[in-house]
Amino acid sequence: MDPIFATIRQIHAIFGREVLSVLIVVAAVYLAFTYRPNAPRNLVTRVFPVLIDIQATLGLIYWLAGIFAGITYFLSFPFILHPLLGLVTAIVGHIFFGVRNPLARLQRWAGPVALGIILVLVLSNVLIAMFARMV
Repeated sequence: MDPIFATIRQIHAIFGREVLSVLIVVAAVYLAFTYRPNAPRNLVTRVFPVLIDIQATLGLIYWLAGIFAGITYFLSFPFILHPLLGLVTAIVGHIFFGVRNPLARLQRWAGPVALGIILVLVLSNVLIAMFARMV
């Protein structure tokens, strides 16, 4: 595969495994401690869905390039869930950090609960990718 796509894969892997997971935990703690009722959306809630979008976009670029390059396991069962779950994570991120947050009734805990759900999605997606490469 082209070195550009190998670089995209490496960035996607490092950003998803290490960086995004740590940012989720740090953002959850930050949102829990800085909660103020009826406050406008802060920088974390505006930027976080964009970070998830960047991760999902890098993954889709690599996945589509791999399919066109003939990597067969990209369409096999465990791995086909990886891009789908990445898109679901991006959608969930936009729903939970949008203006009409369905978790708003949780008040102080809305951000940490939303980020906990996103963390479960991210880590399960990492495990799917790792498991699919072993099979």
